[in-house]
Amino acid sequence: MSKTSDEHYLRAATQLGDFQIVIAHKAIHSSRGVKLIDRGVRVDSRLCHRLLSHKLQVPIDESLTAERTVTPEELRGRAERLMADLSFYGQLGADDGDRAALLGSIGRIALPQPIAFRLTVARDCRSAVFQHSLQVALVALYLGIRHGLRAGKLRALAAAALLHDIGMLHIDPEILKADHPFSGADQRQLHAHPLTATMIVQERPEYPPEVARAILEHHERYDGSGYPRGLRSNEISVEGHILLLAEVVTALLDKKVGEPGKNLSLILRLNHGKFDPEMSKHILQLLEREAAAAAVDEADQALGQRNVERLKCLGEEFDHWCQTQSALEKYAADAPAIGAFLTARLAALQRSLADAGLHPDNSPVIGINAQEQAAAVTELAMLMRETRWQLNTIIQDALSRFTTLETSDKPGECAIRDWLLRLQEQLRRDGSDERTRSPGDG
Repeated sequence: MSKTSDEHYLRAATQLGDFQIVIAHKAIHSSRGVKLIDRGVRVDSRLCHRLLSHKLQVPIDESLTAERTVTPEELRGRAERLMADLSFYGQLGADDGDRAALLGSIGRIALPQPIAFRLTVARDCRSAVFQHSLQVALVALYLGIRHGLRAGKLRALAAAALLHDIGMLHIDPEILKADHPFSGADQRQLHAHPLTATMIVQERPEYPPEVARAILEHHERYDGSGYPRGLRSNEISVEGHILLLAEVVTALLDKKVGEPGKNLSLILRLNHGKFDPEMSKHILQLLEREAAAAAVDEADQALGQRNVERLKCLGEEFDHWCQTQSALEKYAADAPAIGAFLTARLAALQRSLADAGLHPDNSPVIGINAQEQAAAVTELAMLMRETRWQLNTIIQDALSRFTTLETSDKPGECAIRDWLLRLQEQLRRDGSDERTRSPGDG
């Protein structure tokens, strides 16, 4: 790549001025010394044709400044949001030490003005390239940490990951569309992007040599089937192996069809010869943990929903008891002692449930919390088990204290007995898939 801006990048760089203020902080000259744009002029896509008509004396990004340029702080904030919003990226920072190293490395990336400008063009004009690069940085840093890279090496790896695809800004965006018919010329353009990005980074003394080397190698494969040089195994740097795998992981997880995690696992196992085996093992272990966590979460949600349904039924039983109490008024002489006993015990249980945040009237709120928070689901399940035990205790106490209740034909006692037996059967069904203690366990 020459030091002049090529057509596709120049179009994107001037297009940035349509979205925010972009100023020429120094005059822009042609390679013949002709002044094309004076210092201080606002640049947007209307000036694109004038710039395209000439070879430029210096690359365009060395002459332009954007008002809202990408900063290391912004990169760190975006990385945090990715980890919060997407399960896989959250798993990368599940360990506090890993999280600190990931975010710290991204937040300390060197961003000289021309590089910051290029990233701003990517963010505002080629958002898919920018988002992909940030995702690759997170995966690459995770692999770097697993490989034992020190802080300085991690910062270099973060820079390489973030900049590995800036060469894509020099490719016709039309060929990157999913429905574009790919030609041999398009393939050559695509295969040139690691070389383009490498040459850009080599111009910046802020980056150590391993940054440019990793960028150049990020499509080289372990078995020699990659590009641009067809390197194999130990011919590829550690950082190059890491970027290749991080690129593959991110690209496959971005696909919205089917189950991306399972698909990624299958591809890594079927194509194990193309990637560093130790690096692949770290990703496969991460996918296994994520799958296990998802299975637990799914089970927790199902359990939470069952408990919410049980709580709703419990509320209906309490309502039915209130109706039974009203009906008992006309039979007060038949069962006043039993009625008073059950009323007092159930009222005490309802107060306990309310104190624990589990009153039946609150079931819609509990349902939301139970499905969103694993801790809430666990607590709800424990409280429901305790509630069933308490209700069974009340039933057994009533039947043992009032010995005539089971055989009585008095209307009031019959109404109470029917309610108790129905409740007992419901509790038996609810507890049939869980271990429960008997009322006599204390």
